[in-house]
Amino acid sequence: MQLLHIALVSCSQENADAFYGGILGLKKIKTAELKSDLAQNLFGLDLECPLILYGNEDVAIEVFVSDRIPVKNSPVSHVCLQVEDRESFLDACRSAGLPVITVPRGDSPLCFVEDFDGNLFEIK
Repeated sequence: MQLLHIALVSCSQENADAFYGGILGLKKIKTAELKSDLAQNLFGLDLECPLILYGNEDVAIEVFVSDRIPVKNSPVSHVCLQVEDRESFLDACRSAGLPVITVPRGDSPLCFVEDFDGNLFEIK
């Protein structure tokens, strides 16, 4: 099995570009439009919205851009990312005004970051 992409929601293209392109450093691979008939058939939503695929050689994140889709369905839903330098990454998130949650646990604390739209990321 291979994970091909993760789909998340952003309320604006600016937020998506700032987090996925800026903070995560992913390239914008393609943009498309989610048509209302497909949104209705797949997700039960009467919605048309842009979608942007960001990625690199290791990860692909498909972002639906709409302020009409609630982001937080579950308080435990999150994506776990491993970064090269966790402290530098967390400092960049703090500098961008993103909430960083750090909880002591053994030798290595658990660290979570919320993007500009409330999507939660565990950072290793």
